[in-house]
Amino acid sequence: MFHRVLKNYDEKNYYYQRQTGISWKKFIELLDTIEKKGWKTKPISALAKGYTHNDVFITFDDGYRDNICAFDELINRGMIATVYPVKDFVLDGFSPIDDMALHLMSTPNVPKDLSLSLLGGRLKRILRGITASRYRYLRQRLFGIDVDADSTHLFMQEHHLKLYNSQGIELGIHGCSHRAFTQLSPSELNKELTENYNWIRGLGCRESMSICFPHGKNNKKVIEQSQLFGLIHLGVDCETFYPSVLRRIHITEDYCG
Repeated sequence: MFHRVLKNYDEKNYYYQRQTGISWKKFIELLDTIEKKGWKTKPISALAKGYTHNDVFITFDDGYRDNICAFDELINRGMIATVYPVKDFVLDGFSPIDDMALHLMSTPNVPKDLSLSLLGGRLKRILRGITASRYRYLRQRLFGIDVDADSTHLFMQEHHLKLYNSQGIELGIHGCSHRAFTQLSPSELNKELTENYNWIRGLGCRESMSICFPHGKNNKKVIEQSQLFGLIHLGVDCETFYPSVLRRIHITEDYCG
């Protein structure tokens, strides 16, 4: 389970502190290990046919643009992965959590409690449940920030996803807004899933789609509704109450395998 693959390691970088970033050097080490052990990479859709201990399923969440170099490296090695892009992030080039992170990283002397709140506290919990418009309103009211951080090159665009899907990189559902599915009403969730499903199909995906729950959040009602759009469901690196939700290994800079 990857998010960002960054050029160099920097312990002060928000993405490393939140453990959603990995250095290029570490990424290459992991791919070298896969090759040396003779493991075979497969797309998530292949899980429907079962798997062996030699199978590896590589996933990327959200659709960050630095994944492009990672995809090129995978393809050059004859490897496969599955990416779960967020529709609004790709189309708008904007993410509330990333915007707040970029503002904090460019601001000197940020209070420690504020940084911790974004990394895993109340602020993060709020951000994963609100729309972009609501976020911008609260950002202005609470912090007096009217301008979006420069995230021009943060996410891939549709043509990138179409290109890599045509080269074997599988696409899956990860929501339109990246809001936690458990915080949506049944009608809101149906809208998210329907729009996301149709969008992914429009990008060229012809496989049976899998669903990666935003922030790993799910419950019985979410699972039942999601089954109409995809039968393979992915969580994050923590225990799940539902056997149908597969746990993923969160790859960080200190991961040893």
